[in-house]
Amino acid sequence: MAVLSVRRQGGHVNTIQLRLLIASACLAIAPQVLAACGGDSKDDASGGDSKSMRAAALSLQQAMDSSSRAIDDVRGTGDALDRLRSVLQPAIAQTSDVIGLLTPKSDGAGTASMLLKAARDQRSFLQFAADATGTRSRRAGNSAMGRTRSAGRQASSAYADIAKESTGLAGLLPSATTFNTGRLQDAVLKVNRPGVGRSRRNPTAGDSAGTPPPAAATCGEGVSVNSATSCPFGRAVRDEYESSGGASTIEVYSTVTKQSYTMTCSGAAPVVCRGGNNAIVTIR
Repeated sequence: MAVLSVRRQGGHVNTIQLRLLIASACLAIAPQVLAACGGDSKDDASGGDSKSMRAAALSLQQAMDSSSRAIDDVRGTGDALDRLRSVLQPAIAQTSDVIGLLTPKSDGAGTASMLLKAARDQRSFLQFAADATGTRSRRAGNSAMGRTRSAGRQASSAYADIAKESTGLAGLLPSATTFNTGRLQDAVLKVNRPGVGRSRRNPTAGDSAGTPPPAAATCGEGVSVNSATSCPFGRAVRDEYESSGGASTIEVYSTVTKQSYTMTCSGAAPVVCRGGNNAIVTIR
């Protein structure tokens, strides 16, 4: 243990020397007791209160807040579900951006890894919710909502664990209430109720509810791509989509750019995957 020696000048303690001695002692103390000198060893060790972690948490919270408001306002019509799907796409992209920023910081442990897992669960929740808005049968609607609820529970649990681990992030994380799906489920099942026709908008190019966008190139083996990407990447998307079992969000490595891109896939026969630098891949 360090011993502090303080001289008196004229019968009074020299406060400047005392402060310097205390500061020096604090720097010499083991990290386990750093909190006694005004630090928070738990958050500091895990990077929980770093600026990058706080910015990532806040961005995830903003994406969920906007999505939650839209889900709470959804009505049981086909047009309303189509509009909700459009609103969810920016939130999915924002969450994907955060995942891209967190991935290099994650080493398998600590707050960064926990936040990365929660962000991936959040993206799954949002993507499954978007998939649910485009279902055309009660069975498909129930299945999509089941996946949505499951991803929401996982994300909510992951954020709760982070709040316990890092007090610096506790107030910046999405709350459990933002993963509520009651209104969305009611709307999806109402639209897909037997005997009720679904109102549909005129599909636009690239709309997953309509026909796939015109392809700039046919790559063979059921794969087509637009002018923003290449056939090798298109085939890589097809392979990753099939190996994932038809996941709605996949990470695909490009042998051309030597980078990985997030692709969001929807529809069935054909499946349309979008992402990267405006790439569109159609799988038939």
